[in-house]
Amino acid sequence: MNDEFLLKRLAALFGIFTLICIAAGASRVAPNGWNFASVADILRVREMLSMLVFAPLIGIMFWMFNRCLAQGRQTLTLDILCILSIYFVACGMGMHDPANRLISAYNAEGMMSKDLRYSIQFIDDQLGHWVFWTGFILGTWCICLQQLLMPLKARMSLKWTTVFLIVSLLLLGVMLTNLWDEYPKTITDLYVIGGAIALPVIAHLLIAPKVSILRLPVLSVLYPAYIGSIIGTLICWQCRYQIFSKT
Repeated sequence: MNDEFLLKRLAALFGIFTLICIAAGASRVAPNGWNFASVADILRVREMLSMLVFAPLIGIMFWMFNRCLAQGRQTLTLDILCILSIYFVACGMGMHDPANRLISAYNAEGMMSKDLRYSIQFIDDQLGHWVFWTGFILGTWCICLQQLLMPLKARMSLKWTTVFLIVSLLLLGVMLTNLWDEYPKTITDLYVIGGAIALPVIAHLLIAPKVSILRLPVLSVLYPAYIGSIIGTLICWQCRYQIFSKT
């Protein structure tokens, strides 16, 4: 596969992936609207979209990125990693969304016992989140390692560099809007994002230290988006809450 063809495919995949992320993020942070209409008992359009539309689409995109970057190679370890990432993302969203809705739907005092509320909150805020985060981390590792094993033959032109930078900035915007308004709840998310990008950075230094970032379009998208989301969120929290000034 020549570089130009690969860049076109990656640009198309990133374009679709970015649209999915923007739609999922908008559905999540919207305060009200049509997606709050009930469709299945207490579940609303919002939860159904998350479980039955966005989760499957994200899984499909992970697999398509994996196959595109493999360029015809059969890498069993990375294929297994990709399948596991898809499973954990879908499973995590399937647990988190109904549990989160249960808490909000039956929020009135006396509608739940203390033990039941604790169990649902555990499934929502602990188990569901960590299962999803596992998929997020594994998916990131998979596509980054595939890219490091098969970099471009030559550096990207200014045109392609600009295209992938724009994609990175769009993903950064999605990540920031889902992180900076939920302090301190999303502190853990920052550690997860850091862990997701740490292995690719280390692998880049060990496997391909002399390979320019301009030969790694996937990393040229994820490095700024992931690292920028951590730095941007911390700056926002410092301005709002003075998190580094507290004693």
